[in-house]
Amino acid sequence: MRVGVIFDWFGKPDYNEFENILRNCLKNVRFGEQTQITTNADALDIVLVHDKESLISSIYLDKILGKLYSIARDILLEHEYFLLPINVLFDGSDYDNIQWDIMFMNTHEFSLIEKDKFHYRESQTFEQRNMGSRNGTGSSMDDQTINDKNEYKVTALGGTFDHIHDGHKILLTMAAFLTSDRLIVGVTDEELLVNKKYKEQLENFDKRCLNVMTFVHLVKPSLRVEIVPIKDVCGPTGTVPEIEALVVSRETIAGGQVVNDTRQQRKMHPLAIHVVNVLGGNEEDGWREKLSSTEVRKLISEHRE
Repeated sequence: MRVGVIFDWFGKPDYNEFENILRNCLKNVRFGEQTQITTNADALDIVLVHDKESLISSIYLDKILGKLYSIARDILLEHEYFLLPINVLFDGSDYDNIQWDIMFMNTHEFSLIEKDKFHYRESQTFEQRNMGSRNGTGSSMDDQTINDKNEYKVTALGGTFDHIHDGHKILLTMAAFLTSDRLIVGVTDEELLVNKKYKEQLENFDKRCLNVMTFVHLVKPSLRVEIVPIKDVCGPTGTVPEIEALVVSRETIAGGQVVNDTRQQRKMHPLAIHVVNVLGGNEEDGWREKLSSTEVRKLISEHRE
């Protein structure tokens, strides 16, 4: 079961209304087997329909992605859909290759105009009253003072990307947003993962790379994506001079300085470091994510026993 929920997204959003609408849309939806590994047919896609002025700042996008993924995940967890994929999509995403079993769409004229670009078997409508005003340009003027969409031609990020989850998707979405042409993704090679917990549930390198490519293509199909195995601390950022920026999570921010120190030693320009907030984390708990790869592997291991 693949479900799409389409929201008008202008100005300062009302997250309480977003939660109420999403909860109401999903109350009678039955996805695949709840705690089992989901198939490609199972997903919840949250689509933000907006004008060109509503999503121009990475600061604003970082804020809303964290809130939307967190709210949606909490709702799914209430129904024990622990592993159901969530995708938050917006202008420029690849809707041609998505077929929804059910599409929920609000009754606003702007969304109805966009309806023809979506593919679905069944549609239902809801009333959306207060998800922002088109008179504004974002959640606040402070959030939108810097237009950094497509700021860099070449951007990099890295990670394990095992059982790609909400935190990974936020990182990848932010990196795609900032990049106009070429996104280099370092994926940790298997030889560096031998000490991971529940390692028997680790996805192999090729599977993790495929998941990254599939998601980035879904979010921003215009990007050229390169997957590079990480075999050391810096990965491709230590060897590719064209990279302009590095996207990191707050828990891995120290790695950005290591990268720039290495680049300086190798006579390459330093990278702009963009820090993305960790989903559900705070400084006191070490910026742990709400649903980490380790937790996903644990859930899979327990389910199979």
